[in-house]
Amino acid sequence: MFLKQPITVFSALITIAVGSVAFAPSASAFIVSSDESKLTIGANDVNQWFDIEFGGNVATRDVNGLSSLASFKFLGFTTVGTGANTKTEAKFDIKLFNTSSSGITSRTSALGFNTSLGSNLNMNPVGTAANADGSGDTRVLTQASGGIGTLFTNDRSGSFPNTFGNVDVCFTNGNTCQGGSNGGVFTGNQDNSSSRFTAVLAFNGIINSFDLDNFGVRYQSINGSANGTTFNGDSGTGRGKVKRRKVSEPATAAAIGFVAISAFGLRKKNKLISQA
Repeated sequence: MFLKQPITVFSALITIAVGSVAFAPSASAFIVSSDESKLTIGANDVNQWFDIEFGGNVATRDVNGLSSLASFKFLGFTTVGTGANTKTEAKFDIKLFNTSSSGITSRTSALGFNTSLGSNLNMNPVGTAANADGSGDTRVLTQASGGIGTLFTNDRSGSFPNTFGNVDVCFTNGNTCQGGSNGGVFTGNQDNSSSRFTAVLAFNGIINSFDLDNFGVRYQSINGSANGTTFNGDSGTGRGKVKRRKVSEPATAAAIGFVAISAFGLRKKNKLISQA
């Protein structure tokens, strides 16, 4: 009788623990707007991932099967400079996938978005040849300088065509956000260095949070048929929606399994003691 009560209490604790793991909230702390168009990033989000899912359209008409996915990992803030020249750098590792399907193939040749600090836009400087590409500047990091891949080399400001409009910054191999080069990712691309890059956004002053919105991609080399239309080397754009990553099912299952094994071990030990 003495041993039955501890087992009962422990069983209750195991039930609570398993429930807590199974229904744990998302590992990501990013704040996402209700329409999934805007994301707020803060210092607590370091090493968290978020995804942006893009559709696609040509001549303002949606094209079934034209799509892309960008996965961002926020690496944190770094303060550089002193006094009036103090700047904050926000660093991201980014993976870009062209997920076009249903007979549509394409090339995603640029990725862009807007960024703001409340009502103020203080990103420093973006995308002209006259800008230094070093500490305190918005830029793409090469692998030699700590970047994870080779996908894009240029940061630019400007606009996407197809009535998309202005973006505060885009990343591309071209000289403008419009594209105009052979860079980017094609349909069916693999997750390797040629689909990844590291971007640094530089802001004037010291900050600990900012917003990203108006996510867009530029499509070129669109081929195939959809919506009753045949495409042959056409171009277009796509708008993005924010998708926060959840705790992975394998991680959750492993945690539940560990708790269950621990409970089984304790029950077995108690049974042996009771038989002694």
